[in-house]
Amino acid sequence: MKRFLTLTLALLVLTTLSLRAGSDRVIQTKQLPKAAQLFLAKHFAGRTVSLAKEDRDFSGTTYDVLLADGTEIEFSSRGEWKEVDGKRTALPTSFIPAQIINALRAQYAGESIVQIERKRRGYKVELSSGLEIQFDSRYQIVGYDD
Repeated sequence: MKRFLTLTLALLVLTTLSLRAGSDRVIQTKQLPKAAQLFLAKHFAGRTVSLAKEDRDFSGTTYDVLLADGTEIEFSSRGEWKEVDGKRTALPTSFIPAQIINALRAQYAGESIVQIERKRRGYKVELSSGLEIQFDSRYQIVGYDD
Protein backbone atom coordinates (compact mmCIF):
# COMPACT_ATOMS: atom_id res chain seq x y z
CA MET A 1 0.00 0.00 0.00
CA LYS A 2 2.83 2.38 0.90
CA ARG A 3 4.51 1.68 -2.41
CA PHE A 4 1.27 2.37 -4.29
CA LEU A 5 0.82 5.74 -2.54
CA THR A 6 4.41 6.73 -3.28
CA LEU A 7 4.02 5.81 -6.94
CA THR A 8 0.71 7.67 -7.20
CA LEU A 9 2.18 10.78 -5.59
CA ALA A 10 5.20 10.66 -7.92
CA LEU A 11 2.93 10.41 -10.98
CA LEU A 12 0.80 13.29 -9.75
CA VAL A 13 3.87 15.51 -9.26
CA LEU A 14 5.29 14.53 -12.65
CA THR A 15 1.97 15.25 -14.39
CA THR A 16 1.67 18.64 -12.70
CA LEU A 17 5.23 19.59 -13.66
CA SER A 18 4.81 18.49 -17.26
CA LEU A 19 1.61 20.52 -17.65
CA ARG A 20 3.34 23.60 -16.29
CA ALA A 21 6.59 23.03 -18.21
CA GLY A 22 5.19 23.54 -21.69
CA SER A 23 3.85 26.99 -20.97
CA ASP A 24 4.57 29.38 -23.82
CA ARG A 25 3.12 32.84 -23.64
CA VAL A 26 3.15 35.80 -25.95
CA ILE A 27 4.83 38.84 -24.39
CA GLN A 28 5.58 42.43 -25.29
CA THR A 29 9.06 43.34 -26.51
CA LYS A 30 9.57 45.41 -23.36
CA GLN A 31 9.09 42.20 -21.31
CA LEU A 32 12.18 40.61 -22.86
CA PRO A 33 15.32 40.64 -20.72
CA LYS A 34 17.16 43.97 -20.98
CA ALA A 35 20.12 42.35 -22.78
CA ALA A 36 17.77 40.98 -25.48
CA GLN A 37 16.14 44.40 -25.92
CA LEU A 38 19.57 46.01 -26.32
CA PHE A 39 20.66 43.30 -28.79
CA LEU A 40 17.61 43.94 -30.97
CA ALA A 41 18.06 47.72 -30.82
CA LYS A 42 21.75 47.52 -31.71
CA HIS A 43 21.91 44.76 -34.32
CA PHE A 44 18.38 44.77 -35.78
CA ALA A 45 17.53 48.46 -35.56
CA GLY A 46 14.63 49.47 -37.75
CA ARG A 47 13.22 45.97 -37.96
CA THR A 48 9.80 45.37 -36.50
CA VAL A 49 9.16 42.63 -33.94
CA SER A 50 6.12 40.62 -35.08
CA LEU A 51 6.03 38.23 -32.13
CA ALA A 52 7.85 37.71 -28.85
CA LYS A 53 7.31 34.58 -26.78
CA GLU A 54 8.45 33.40 -23.38
CA ASP A 55 9.03 29.64 -23.44
CA ARG A 56 9.27 27.81 -20.11
CA ASP A 57 10.30 24.19 -19.85
CA PHE A 58 12.25 21.91 -17.53
CA SER A 59 15.61 23.35 -18.56
CA GLY A 60 14.57 26.96 -17.88
CA THR A 61 13.17 29.93 -19.70
CA THR A 62 14.02 31.04 -23.22
CA TYR A 63 12.64 33.81 -25.38
CA ASP A 64 11.78 33.56 -29.06
CA VAL A 65 11.46 36.63 -31.23
CA LEU A 66 10.11 36.73 -34.78
CA LEU A 67 10.88 39.82 -36.83
CA ALA A 68 8.61 41.07 -39.62
CA ASP A 69 11.20 40.05 -42.25
CA GLY A 70 11.05 36.41 -41.04
CA THR A 71 14.24 36.42 -38.97
CA GLU A 72 13.94 34.31 -35.83
CA ILE A 73 16.06 34.93 -32.73
CA GLU A 74 16.24 32.77 -29.63
CA PHE A 75 17.50 34.25 -26.37
CA SER A 76 18.53 32.64 -23.08
CA SER A 77 16.85 33.56 -19.81
CA ARG A 78 19.52 36.25 -19.33
CA GLY A 79 18.87 37.74 -22.76
CA GLU A 80 21.96 36.39 -24.54
CA TRP A 81 21.37 35.28 -28.12
CA LYS A 82 21.42 31.52 -28.62
CA GLU A 83 20.40 31.27 -32.27
CA VAL A 84 19.69 33.72 -35.07
CA ASP A 85 18.05 32.39 -38.23
CA GLY A 86 17.61 34.72 -41.19
CA LYS A 87 15.61 32.13 -43.13
CA ARG A 88 18.02 32.17 -46.09
CA THR A 89 18.53 35.96 -45.78
CA ALA A 90 21.91 37.43 -44.86
CA LEU A 91 22.31 38.33 -41.20
CA PRO A 92 24.05 41.43 -39.90
CA THR A 93 27.56 40.48 -38.80
CA SER A 94 27.94 43.04 -36.02
CA PHE A 95 27.17 40.50 -33.28
CA ILE A 96 29.18 37.61 -34.72
CA PRO A 97 32.70 37.14 -33.29
CA ALA A 98 35.30 38.80 -35.52
CA GLN A 99 37.40 35.61 -35.65
CA ILE A 100 34.50 33.75 -37.28
CA ILE A 101 33.92 36.56 -39.78
CA ASN A 102 37.64 36.64 -40.67
CA ALA A 103 37.83 32.86 -41.12
CA LEU A 104 34.81 32.89 -43.40
CA ARG A 105 36.04 35.85 -45.46
CA ALA A 106 39.36 34.07 -46.01
CA GLN A 107 37.82 30.79 -47.19
CA TYR A 108 34.31 31.67 -48.37
CA ALA A 109 34.46 35.16 -49.85
CA GLY A 110 31.13 36.26 -51.24
CA GLU A 111 29.13 33.94 -48.98
CA SER A 112 26.85 35.43 -46.35
CA ILE A 113 25.83 34.01 -43.00
CA VAL A 114 22.14 33.10 -42.93
CA GLN A 115 22.04 31.30 -39.58
CA ILE A 116 24.25 31.10 -36.52
CA GLU A 117 23.84 29.09 -33.35
CA ARG A 118 25.85 29.47 -30.18
CA LYS A 119 26.45 26.07 -28.64
CA ARG A 120 28.04 25.00 -25.40
CA ARG A 121 31.36 24.21 -27.09
CA GLY A 122 31.35 26.66 -29.97
CA TYR A 123 29.26 27.88 -32.87
CA LYS A 124 27.44 26.46 -35.88
CA VAL A 125 27.20 28.75 -38.90
CA GLU A 126 25.16 28.22 -42.06
CA LEU A 127 26.22 30.05 -45.20
CA SER A 128 24.03 31.20 -48.08
CA SER A 129 25.25 28.20 -50.11
CA GLY A 130 23.77 25.85 -47.50
CA LEU A 131 27.15 24.77 -46.14
CA GLU A 132 27.22 24.43 -42.34
CA ILE A 133 30.50 25.03 -40.53
CA GLN A 134 31.22 24.19 -36.89
CA PHE A 135 33.62 26.32 -34.86
CA ASP A 136 35.05 25.44 -31.47
CA SER A 137 35.16 27.87 -28.53
CA ARG A 138 38.50 29.24 -29.85
CA TYR A 139 36.85 30.04 -33.21
CA GLN A 140 38.71 27.30 -35.09
CA ILE A 141 36.84 25.35 -37.80
CA VAL A 142 36.26 21.82 -36.52
CA GLY A 143 33.70 20.42 -38.93
CA TYR A 144 31.49 20.78 -41.98
CA ASP A 145 28.04 19.64 -42.98
CA ASP A 146 26.20 20.26 -46.23
